[in-house]
Formats: sequence, structure tokens, C-alpha cells
Amino acid sequence: MTQTAERPAPAGAPARGSHYMHGLDVLRVICSVAVLYNHVAGWAKMRGSDDFWLADLIEGGVVESLHLNELLGFVGVGTFLVISGVVVTHVSTREAPGQFLARRAVRLFPALWVAILLAWVLALTGVLGVNHPPEFGDLLLNLGLLNYSVADASTLLAVTWTLTVQVVFYLLAAATIPLLRRWPWLPPAIGAALVSVLISVTNNPTEGGPASLRIIASFLPVLFLGQLVMLVRGKRLAPLPAIALGLVHLWLAARAAATWSGTPDGPAYVRTLVLILLLLLLCTRANGRIARSRVIKVLADRTYAVYLLHFAVVLGTLNLLADPLGFWPALGIGLIVLAITTELLHRFVERPLARGFRRWEARRAARKTEFTRSSDR
Repeated sequence: MTQTAERPAPAGAPARGSHYMHGLDVLRVICSVAVLYNHVAGWAKMRGSDDFWLADLIEGGVVESLHLNELLGFVGVGTFLVISGVVVTHVSTREAPGQFLARRAVRLFPALWVAILLAWVLALTGVLGVNHPPEFGDLLLNLGLLNYSVADASTLLAVTWTLTVQVVFYLLAAATIPLLRRWPWLPPAIGAALVSVLISVTNNPTEGGPASLRIIASFLPVLFLGQLVMLVRGKRLAPLPAIALGLVHLWLAARAAATWSGTPDGPAYVRTLVLILLLLLLCTRANGRIARSRVIKVLADRTYAVYLLHFAVVLGTLNLLADPLGFWPALGIGLIVLAITTELLHRFVERPLARGFRRWEARRAARKTEFTRSSDR
């Protein structure tokens, strides 16, 4: 929500204006780096490589000091999820349910499909390692985010499990838009009840649909916490009931982690979530020169593309070049390729589709207005 003279924001993001939380852009950039670090450090650890000395500094200086998960597990992913809860809640107060879902779909799926196709090609050629050799049916499942619900399906991009959580949240948000506008406390309360039921019915799942439902139940509270932050900041919900509902969702997150050993991202899930919330509250107030800078804006607009591509591009490059060239040259090449592919995905998929959809919406609204005027004559 910067000045109105700037280009439109991507579909799914609120238009930049006088009330835009510029600090969230900074937070997006930081958590993109955290996610990238997590996977590169994980690759180096899996290969038994000591070349990634930066991991020793971060693990000793940050992870151990704050008692976080190894390799900053959940820091980047959790931050993305809570930001999504904030942003989605903001736009849902201004959009009809159908419009809301259409804009989220345009924002989410076309870029995802491109990234999935790239990962499928890399997996078929052996450049990218996956849990099972992919078949064409696996490609179709991944394109629809259904691979997590099918036992023994090949997962082409390991990061896409977070998108299954977001899609469920989007559906819940769309269904409760009328409630959110009249009784803002009710959607997060309904969400808490739903999460509690899902935790109860998915008792120690191992794979397939039950495990996917348990992951959704474990991480939905993160998005609802973001929703509560936005409701308070937008003065739609008083702090006291928001804090009470927030404590319920924190308890549900703790319950989910304590009752399932397969919870992703390690035992420090709840502790990390509390730190993320504190960081979020600080960043919602950030409005200085750095937060408003052109560099941060450009980087923030591309964080979704980075999130989708980094796993296949950077790890694929490391798999291909680390042995003949060494870790650091391979990583450098991987980051360059990531920057190029990110720009291509953003410039030729995300941005034109977002603008095209908004133009289509404008034309549709104009036709509807003209029809109404003609009918009134």
C-alpha cells in the first residue's frame, strides 16, 4: 500500500496505500532467506559436508542461543504462514467470497504449476532427488496439491505442503467472510473448533490423507494467529478477546505438536511460533526508509517465486555441480540461476496474470454497471 502512482500489487496481495504495513515486506525478505538457508544447510548436512561454515555460525550463535529448531526449522515457513493470515484477513474484509477465491487462485496456482513442471523435469533427469520416482500421475497430483493425500505418491517440491494449509485457510476465510464482517471473533473461534476436531480424529497418522489432515490441523493455528493480529490492528476486534482466542490457537498448536511425533520442523515449534508473533508485531510498526525502499519492495514482490523455485533450482544445482566444482562455486551458480528464474517467473507469469485478471474484473464491473444503467432507462 504505497502511493497510488505505483503499479498494482499482485493478485492476492492488498493494494499498497497509506495503511500498508511496509514492515511485512522486510519480514518476507528475511523469511525467504531463512527458508533458503534451511534447505541449503540441510543439503550440506545430509551430504556430510563441512564446507557450509555459515551453518556453524548460525547454529551456534542463533539456534542454540534461542533454543530454536535445528537449521532454523519453521522460522521461514512459520513467518510466511502468519503473514498470509494477516494479508488474507485484510483483503477478505473488502472482497466478496467468489472474488476472494478467484484472486487467491490466480495468485497461487499458475506460478506453482510452472515450478512443479520444472521440478518434474529435474526429477526425471535425476538432478533433483524426490521421495519416489515420479510418474505422469504424480505430476497431476502435484499440480493439484493432492500428492500429500495419496500414500506413496512422489512429492516433486517438498515446500508445497505449506500451500495445502494455506488453501484450506483460504476456503475457510471465504466461507466466513460474512461472519468476519459482522462478528469478527467468530471465524477464529470456528477455526479453533475445527482444528481441535481434526487433531482428535487424526491420531498418530503415518501417511496419506490422515497425515495430510494432521499437518493442516497442526499449522492452521499459525494462520489464525495472523488473522487475529490483523483484526486487532484494523480495530475490528478488541485486544482482550483477540488475546484469549490467540492463546487457544497457541494451545492447539502445542497440543498438535505434543501428540504427534511426525510434526514437521522439530520440537521447538511452539517456541518458534511465539518468537515469530513477537517479530510480526514489531514489523507491523516498521515504516522507516529501509522498509519503504525500492529494493525491499522489489525483493518482497518476488518472495513467492523464490519460495517455489529455490528447492529445485538451488538444490538441483548443488546436486549437479558440487562434486566437480566444489560447494561454494556450485552454490553461487545456483543462486544466480535462482535469481534469473525468479525474475522470469515473476515477470512473465505472476505479474501479467495478476494485471490481466484485474483488467478482466474491471471490464466485467464496467459491463455490469452499463447493463444496470440501461435497465434503469
